[in-house]
Amino acid sequence: MGKKKSCQEVKVPRPLDAAETRLYGWVEEAVLTQPSVVESDSLPEFLRNFPLMEDSRAEGDYVLEAAGPSDRVPFQAGEEGPRFLWVYQEFFTRLRMQLPFSDFQRDVMTRCRVAVSQLHLNGWGFILAFEKVCLHYGFRPAIRLFFYIYDVQFPPGGYGYISFRARQDRKLFDSYEDSIQEFKWHYFKVLAASGKCAFWLDHENKPFPWVYWNSEVKDFTV
Repeated sequence: MGKKKSCQEVKVPRPLDAAETRLYGWVEEAVLTQPSVVESDSLPEFLRNFPLMEDSRAEGDYVLEAAGPSDRVPFQAGEEGPRFLWVYQEFFTRLRMQLPFSDFQRDVMTRCRVAVSQLHLNGWGFILAFEKVCLHYGFRPAIRLFFYIYDVQFPPGGYGYISFRARQDRKLFDSYEDSIQEFKWHYFKVLAASGKCAFWLDHENKPFPWVYWNSEVKDFTV
């Protein structure tokens, strides 16, 4: 058996073409030069171990596809191509998330204009913890309460991964893991199966604002 390549060994920078520069030149270079290490032949086993959908009857409505060599997680689907959703493997293996996203999760992303894959895993950890605590105590997670406690944490020196941080004297939870980084290398596409409607598209078959990376992420102050 050959030596397994590490994440660092497979990071192969490449220049953007003119169209990509126009669309994604605002994204941090470290993101744009990071290919996914998830391979196609690993996805069937992944699905056997980690159910994608909360409703098991919907499992056949979606398929997974590995990123191509030139794909990057901020890249959008083309106008003529299938509308896919980027997700990280660690959503399911570490955070134990399932699709589709809850109303509260969609509200947070919509208010901030941040994409599913643009939000750091620690940011997702805060959302999930807050949501579970609210449900445990019997009340509906409230967007205003969440942003009373948290504000948006923008990356220094350019646009990379967005997260949240507790406002002064309002800390409820510690970060999921301070140094977690490896999730950034493990992304793949979710697509609707033939004849099925994707939950991330509106009635006009257009993606919701939280589907693809956005240069205009906003804070929400309460």
